[in-house]
Formats: sequence, structure tokens, C-alpha cells
Amino acid sequence: MYNLIRAEFFKLRKNRSFWTLLIAFAAVSLAYPLLYYFDHQSSGEPQFTGAQFLSTFIASNSYAIKFGVAVLAGFFICNEYATGIMKTIASSGNTRGRLYAAKLIGFAVGAMLVSLVFPIVSTVEVTFLSGFGHLPAESSGFFIPRVLGLTMLYTAAYAAIGALFAVILTDSGKTIGVSIIFFLMIDIVLAGIGSKVEFFGKLYDYSIFKLVGDISKPSIDSGDWPALLLVPLLTIVLCAMPGIFVFRRKDIK
Repeated sequence: MYNLIRAEFFKLRKNRSFWTLLIAFAAVSLAYPLLYYFDHQSSGEPQFTGAQFLSTFIASNSYAIKFGVAVLAGFFICNEYATGIMKTIASSGNTRGRLYAAKLIGFAVGAMLVSLVFPIVSTVEVTFLSGFGHLPAESSGFFIPRVLGLTMLYTAAYAAIGALFAVILTDSGKTIGVSIIFFLMIDIVLAGIGSKVEFFGKLYDYSIFKLVGDISKPSIDSGDWPALLLVPLLTIVLCAMPGIFVFRRKDIK
């Protein structure tokens, strides 16, 4: 299993789509704060500090997570079907369950790295321009590691969903399209149905799609932590199981 995971990390390092995503997200992360910097400079408004920018705009990173997972699923996983690499891997003698688990770990780590680009790059840039400043009064020194840690955890949960789409569809274009539409529409659908059916309302309240918004809260009550941690972990398990099931029974050509 260790060698399988190492092989996935090696392929991740060599994957051009992964590096293209990192560079593109880094460029956007550099440009986005500059818009606010020059706008505030021209209007005479106080500039954002690094801490203010992170706490104010970290919620926007959920879009980067969704887009990054969708694109990486299409080009990192599905491309191996198109090039025949997946067929070679499947006939290597390892069980398909282990192969899928290793692929999911490599994919999730890649998605996590992509998800960290915006909060880290933008905060460093704003800090360089205007200083770091102070975190929100109600937050603690644990705020930054908490935000980054939860970002990675929830990205892994989104990655588990993206990997499931990839193994079902096996086509880059379909996987990217379906994943993006699903991630963008699921909040609207569940919230709309949940307003009429209590069960779906509860389902949405305790889903990664709703809880990902809590990452940016200045402080989190102790009673909210179990759901905040368990929901993404359960999502990973519940998506990995059907992913393994589908991968085991799929005819790989």
C-alpha cells in the first residue's frame, strides 16, 4: 500500500494539470487582493490587513475548492482511463480496493494543496502590502491553523465525491462538467427542498456543503466541533465505499 501511495504522489508531482491549477490559483490569489488594495487607495478607505483579509474572504475559498476538485478529478484520475494507464494499474496484481484507496489519497492530497493556495498566498501578499494586523477579537491564536486544517479536511471530503464521479464517468470532460454543476447546484437544491421537507433540511444542515461555511467563523462553540469534524470524515468513508465497489466491477479498457 505504501508503494502504491508513493506512486500516486510521484504521478501527482509530474501531472501538468496539477501544476497548472496551482499556478492559476496563485495568479488569481495575487490579483484578487490587489483589486481591493488599489480601490481602497483611490477612495481613501483603510486598507485590509492580512488578518482582516483572511477572516473576511476565507469563505470565498469554497469556490476554489469545488473548482479545483472538479478539474483535478478530470485530469488526474480520468486521464488514466484515456491513456490506458488505469488498465495497466488494474492488472498489476494489487487489489482494486487498494488501488482506489491509493488513488483517492494521492488525489485528495493534490486537492488539499490547491485549496491552500488562496488563503496562504493572498494573506501573505496583503500582509506585505499593509501589515498583518490583528485577528478578530473573538478569535484566538488557533484561528489560522484551525482555518487551514479544516480547509484541508473539507477539501478531502469534496475530493472523495469528485473521485466517485471520476470512477463512474471515466471521461475527463463529463467528470469536470458534472462535478462543477453538482457542487454549484447542491446547496440550492438541498436548501430549497429542505425548506419544505424537514428531513432534507436536517440533511443539508449536517452536510459538508453547509458546514464548509463554518470554517470562516471567528470562533466555534465546543458543541459544534463534533459535527464539524465527523461530517467530512463520514463523507469520505461513505463516498470511498461505493467508489471502491464501482471500481472493482468496472470493465477497464
